[in-house]
Amino acid sequence: MTNSDIKILLVDDEPDILELVGYHLRREGYTVFTAPDGEQGIEIAVRETPSLIILDVMMPGMDGFGVLEYMNRNNLIGDIPVIMISGEDSGKVIKQAYEWGVSDYIKRPFDMEVVHRRVLNTIKLYAKQRRLVAMVTN
Repeated sequence: MTNSDIKILLVDDEPDILELVGYHLRREGYTVFTAPDGEQGIEIAVRETPSLIILDVMMPGMDGFGVLEYMNRNNLIGDIPVIMISGEDSGKVIKQAYEWGVSDYIKRPFDMEVVHRRVLNTIKLYAKQRRLVAMVTN
């Protein structure tokens, strides 16, 4: 699998974040989709089946927890890893994010190298998990 085979969905209401993170991920060869809110994020996730979602917590309309609730209700959280990136750093919010199934949580402001490493690690982990499931199934 090459990076161009990997689809990443960015869901954030801040255009600067979508542009910055999207630029760096595209530069690494990933296929990147963006959504400015949770509703559009879900539409793209259902249509494109991304390899990874990078999700903001606080957004107008459906927030990040609304997206996680939808993903849990529709059994998507086990197949599509989610990394949350947010300026919200209260322990309660971070704990809730992990309870809803996020793979990782990155606080703003962030270093793009850290984001890149966490994206890469999460994608590798889920790829290994899928291979193991396929081996057990066979």
